[in-house]
Amino acid sequence: MIADPMFFVTGDLNIDATTVAPILSLSGKEAQADIMLSCGGQGGNVAFFLRCQGRPVQLFGTLGTDVAGDLYVSHVARLGIAYAGNRADTPTGMVSVVQEAGSYHMYRQRGANAAVDPAAFARFVRSACKTAGDFLFVSGYSLLEESCRAALGAVLTSSVPTRPVVVMDPASIDAMSSIGRDAVLAVARLCDYLLPNEEEACWLAQEADAREAARILHRSTGATIVVKLGARGALLCSDEIIITAPGIALTPVDVTGAGDSFAAAFLSALASKSDPAIALTAAVRFSGTKVHLQGTQPEELLGYSG
Repeated sequence: MIADPMFFVTGDLNIDATTVAPILSLSGKEAQADIMLSCGGQGGNVAFFLRCQGRPVQLFGTLGTDVAGDLYVSHVARLGIAYAGNRADTPTGMVSVVQEAGSYHMYRQRGANAAVDPAAFARFVRSACKTAGDFLFVSGYSLLEESCRAALGAVLTSSVPTRPVVVMDPASIDAMSSIGRDAVLAVARLCDYLLPNEEEACWLAQEADAREAARILHRSTGATIVVKLGARGALLCSDEIIITAPGIALTPVDVTGAGDSFAAAFLSALASKSDPAIALTAAVRFSGTKVHLQGTQPEELLGYSG
C-alpha cells in the first residue's frame, strides 16, 4: 500500500487582526466594527488549507517566544500540523487587515519571520527529500533572506535520496521587488510549479498579458506556471499549452488567504493524480468557497469535501 504524500510547507507565520468597519466614524475618532483574531501568514495558511483537504503537513517557520507564538503553536497542534520550525527571542509576526467603508488595507510586521535560522531551514528542506512523491511548498517570504535562498538551492541541487514536487508561490510584488527579478527566477528554475497571481506573473515576465507572461515564464524557468486571476479564475501553462478554469460568480466576504487556499487545493488535487485541468478547477472552486467566509483561516472549511 502506497502511503499518502507528506506536504512540507515553509513560509511566514503571523497573527492576523482583521477589523471590518462598514462606515467611517462621524467624529473621526471611534466607530463600531467587527474585529477578529486568527492565525495567518502564507506558510501557516497553506498548511491550514491542506489540513482542510485532509492532508498530512509539516510546517516550517519562525515564531517569537511571546504569547502570540505560544498561541500559534497550540493552534497548529490542535489541527494536527507537525510544527518543525523554531522560536526566536523577538515578537511573532503580525498583520493588521483593515476593511473600512469598502476599502481594504493590510499592514505587516515581519517580526520573528525575519529571524529564520538558515541551517534549520536547510534541514527542513532536506527532510522533504527522503520519500518519493512528497511535496515541498516554498513561500516567497521564506526566500527574503539570501542565506535561505542559497540553502534551498544547495539542497535541491545536491545528491539527495529523492526529490519532492517543488512548488513556489512568489508571495507578493513587495517581496519579489526586495530580492529582485533575477533572484526570483533563479529559484523558480529549481521548482516544478510556480504559482504567481496575475500582477506577479506580469511583473516577473515584464509582459502586460497574463497568458503571454505565463508562456514567457515557462520558457525561462522550465516550471509549470499557474496564474491566479482572481474572480476570473486561473490559467496553467505547460509545454506552451494554456489550460484555463473560469471563475465563480460570488460576492466575496474576505479575500485574505484566497491565494493560499488556491495553492493548497491545487497541490492536494495533484497529489490525488488529478490531471492539471481538474486540479485547476478544484483550486478555483476551493478558493471561491474560502472568500465567501470571514477570517484568514475559517474553520468551517475543516473537513472540506468539495
